[in-house]
Amino acid sequence: MSLSVETIAERYTSALQILSGVAEAYYFRGSLDEALHLWQVGEQLLAGKEVQPADRVKFLLGYVSFLVYNYFLTNTREDLMQTVVRQASQEAEAVQDEFAMATALFLVGQMMYFHNLFVGESDYTQARDYLQRASALREKISDAYHLAESLFYTGLTYDRQGRSEQSETYFQRALELAEQHGNRWAASEAHRHLTDYTEGKQRYTHALHSLELRQEMGFKKGLPAAQLLLSEISVDQGELARALEYCQQAEQLAEEMGLQIYLMDALLIRGDIASQQGKRTEACEYVEQASVLAQQLNHAHGIAVVNEKRERLAREQKS
Repeated sequence: MSLSVETIAERYTSALQILSGVAEAYYFRGSLDEALHLWQVGEQLLAGKEVQPADRVKFLLGYVSFLVYNYFLTNTREDLMQTVVRQASQEAEAVQDEFAMATALFLVGQMMYFHNLFVGESDYTQARDYLQRASALREKISDAYHLAESLFYTGLTYDRQGRSEQSETYFQRALELAEQHGNRWAASEAHRHLTDYTEGKQRYTHALHSLELRQEMGFKKGLPAAQLLLSEISVDQGELARALEYCQQAEQLAEEMGLQIYLMDALLIRGDIASQQGKRTEACEYVEQASVLAQQLNHAHGIAVVNEKRERLAREQKS
């Protein structure tokens, strides 16, 4: 069967769309290995000379987005992520597609933000610069849907540096845009982090909205983090039965998906619950189990939280 160059190009377009769509579906379900396999299969197709530059860029940006989130969840494949980020950025510049260029800038900033979390770096200036450049370009092309995401991550960079006034402003603006333009993921993330700036019922409501939006999206991978936040808030509010229920839900999903980072967080919360129940020995055991996972993940922020929990339990024991 003979096919024209145009038809072959169209077949490549369809194949890349199908592979990326199925890979994204696997990611939403928390099947990270299956998703990675399909992205890598699709990457092999990019060598075809009939593949259109716009299709290459679109596929690479989707692949990068997956690799960045996979890096956050597993602290693995950093070298691969950096390589594909560079390739995607260069090709976005080459085709002079402003939407793609803004996406590439955002992904670089997001990658740098997560890297800082893992290594314990406190200077988020460079990550913020990329995110702000992405925001400026998204404003220029009137892409309010994705602007909500770059504003949200800009807020996170301020939050990590203790600049709460700026971070809250960015979170509020991100939430407003996300709700106006139907970006449920950005809205969920903004609600999640606005819990740091609210108290009581309003704090719990923000966390609950974050979980509900993820459930509406069918975003299984994103549920444990939202459930753990509700568990943490419930502990703070003295609702220990509710805290344990949310924690157990998160643990079950994290185990199904093999997401060690959320199992680490769940152990820390179980330690808080045990501590409030006066079970000091049990609380210490949970913290030590979390420490093992934090070390395995080489997660600087997780290690720091473990050390804070240890110190608090030691102080409580002395008092």
